[in-house]
Order: sequence, then structure tokens, then C-alpha cells
Amino acid sequence: MTKRSLLSTWKHLLTEPAYPGVGIEINSDCVRLAVVSVQKTGVHIEHLDSFPLPDQAVSVNPLKPNINNVEAVAEALKALWMRNRNRSPKICLLLQDRAALTFSLTLEQAPENRRECLELVRFKLKKSIPFRIEEAQINYFLETGEPDYQSSNLWVTVMNRDVLAQYEQLIESSINCECGLVDLVTLNFMNLADAEIRANGWQGEDHLYINLNRNYISIAITQKDRLVFYRSREMEHQDGILDEAMAEIHPTTMFYQDKLGGEGFKRAFVYAVEKQEELSRNLERIHNLSVANVSPAGANRDSRTFAPLLGLLMSRKLEFL
Repeated sequence: MTKRSLLSTWKHLLTEPAYPGVGIEINSDCVRLAVVSVQKTGVHIEHLDSFPLPDQAVSVNPLKPNINNVEAVAEALKALWMRNRNRSPKICLLLQDRAALTFSLTLEQAPENRRECLELVRFKLKKSIPFRIEEAQINYFLETGEPDYQSSNLWVTVMNRDVLAQYEQLIESSINCECGLVDLVTLNFMNLADAEIRANGWQGEDHLYINLNRNYISIAITQKDRLVFYRSREMEHQDGILDEAMAEIHPTTMFYQDKLGGEGFKRAFVYAVEKQEELSRNLERIHNLSVANVSPAGANRDSRTFAPLLGLLMSRKLEFL
């Protein structure tokens, strides 16, 4: 058997895995839907669509249910579903990073089994989680992205069950579908970038990943194909989105050099729902970074806002080719 790439192993799953070809992303400003299929020539994009949401319909928050206007989100889901011919009984659901909490965790020693790993994670994070850890949906993975426990260094995603349940129940009540897979935006933007990294033999290099959303920014760093840094914070909307983004990116690059011993990013992968060109130019001008705007094969310029959703769908399909 060939070695599984990060595209197939970086599965930060929040529910049991199943890989439908239909994906839905719920953001604060719109709902997106994408459909892909596996053919002899590879994974193909079949359908991309979006439906706008009114202001404050969704407020992404890890502590309490996110959907404020259930009727508006349900209307968007139903409209997209009616315009989509591939109405599978299960879908992949992509949520915003701020719907969950993500931690880098160091254990005294590697757990002996999954049960021990879960118990250790709960014990370590009990005082760091602002809700009952017993009521949290927990997933852990290695620095390489593999969903495994055999290491003392783990990345952990934690989601309030009430938050997850609201999303899943709305999907079921609106379009009569189950969520076969639930994941987060930045991790799947990284999945999509990984295809380009592997195609070009860049696995031994250091990379910066930036997800600039409307209400938050997430930044990640990989060194030689290992996740060594991840941070997500809510935007304050005081100094302009670009200025706020650069104010977050600059200390990250300093941390990379001072604390991680970084010798220089070979490139930065950038995803932004708006002002992507301006952000890329700022990174090139101020930080002298080579910027890669990831877009899957077969996607046009107008569809680049679907990049994380396509990363969620296409990365899982590649393991079957």
C-alpha cells in the first residue's frame, strides 16, 4: 500500500468519517454548496453555488449555538438544495474555525491506546475549556496530520456539543440529510494547498497559511510537513481588515524566527473571502513572501472562495483514485 499523503490523513474530524461528494459550508455571510465526482481522469468539480445570509444570521462562537436566524439559514439551505441535482442522503459540513477550540498539547508520554489518549486529553484541557469537557466533541491528531494517538505531541480540536448539534439538526430539518463529516475551514484550505506542495516536491520546506475571513483570521505554520503553529482570533473591526490582518501576521513571523528557529518561509498560502489581492501584495511587499493563491484544477477565478470547501471534498476523494 502506498503511503497516505496529508491530503488523505489530515482528517481533523468532529464526527465519524464518511466522504460524500456534496459539501456545505456555513459562514456568517452566506451558505456555500459544492459537488465533486471521481472520474478516471481525477476529481472533477460538478457544481458550485452560494446563497447570501442577512447580517447577524450566524455568529460564529465556540461557547454557544451559532445560528441566530434559523429561518434565514434554513431558507438558504433549501434554495441551494433545490438547485442541486446531486441530493445525496449525507453531506460533508464545513464550519468556521471559531466554532471550535484548537490546542497544541504535550503529554508526559505517548498514550497506549485511544481510550487512554482521550482521558489524558480531557484531564489536560479540563481547566482550559469554558464548558464541561465531558460534553465536548474531541478530536486529536499528530503534527503530521494523521488522526493517531501514538505521540506525546498532539493537536486537539474541541467543539461544544450544543454548537455542533444545532448545525447538524438544521441540516437534517432543512434538507433531510445527515452530516457524514464535519471539519474546519483552515484545516481544509491546508488540505488543498497540500496537493500543490506535493505536486511540486515542497514537503521539506516551511510554509505559512493565512485564512482571512470576514470576522476572524487564522494562521498556521508547517515546517517540513509538520504543523507547528496554529492560531485563530476574532477580528475587532477597528483599524480595517487588512491592517488588523497584518498586525496579526507580523508577530507570527517573528515567533516563527525567534521561537521555532525558522530560516524563512518558502511561500505563503493565502485564502481571503475579500481583499485577497491586497493582502497578497502586502505580504510580498512588507514581508518579502512568495504568495500562492490556491485554487483547485477546474475552478475559475470567481470560485476561489470555495477553496476550503473543495479542499474538504477533493482531498478525501484522492485516496480512492
